[in-house]
Amino acid sequence: MKCWICGNNATISRAIGYNANEDDIHDKQKPNQFKRCYCQKCFDEHRKSIEDKKTQMVILKKELMFENAMDILEHQSFDFYKNKEAIDVVEEKLKNDPDKFDSSYEIITAIILVTNRIYSKMQYKVDTYQVDFLLPDHHVILEVDGERHRYNKGRDSVRDENIKHYLGADWEIIRISTDLIKKDAQKIPTAIDKVLEYREQGKVNWNKLYMEVHS
Repeated sequence: MKCWICGNNATISRAIGYNANEDDIHDKQKPNQFKRCYCQKCFDEHRKSIEDKKTQMVILKKELMFENAMDILEHQSFDFYKNKEAIDVVEEKLKNDPDKFDSSYEIITAIILVTNRIYSKMQYKVDTYQVDFLLPDHHVILEVDGERHRYNKGRDSVRDENIKHYLGADWEIIRISTDLIKKDAQKIPTAIDKVLEYREQGKVNWNKLYMEVHS
């Protein structure tokens, strides 16, 4: 079998991931060996090329995600020049640690938190769960909820109870809808303040909170 790239003798069957031999190559009961095969040099170069492209794709995806976040904020009463430092901080974080952001809405939330000097830990592991933002100074978990949450409310409710049980009764979980972020992201700190205010009163009234934040 010839190498798919250079035409020299192949030693690796890319499709099934083992070192090919003459018996494998001529055994018609194993159709995978008729797929692409490589010599070791070409296989290593090909694999590196694919990994580099995957890395570039992730970087490009995050850059487009960031630009989409900027576009959303530009449709709101958000002062870009006043908050440029916060934007630069989040953009730098995105470049250095792209896995910390899953959506444009999380990028916007991070910018609003930095703008308001609210310390957070992004994509933080709590027990067996990964939360969007953990605000240690406020004892608050902040989750950004998109379309999927509407169909997973039951499962998310169980998840929230497990997280609160793990962290303690003095913690609250705030779910911020992408609709609110798209409409007026600067209301996120208001939602956090209201939760803290209601918590001091003994119990969070989520229906009242929703009405106040979304009005």
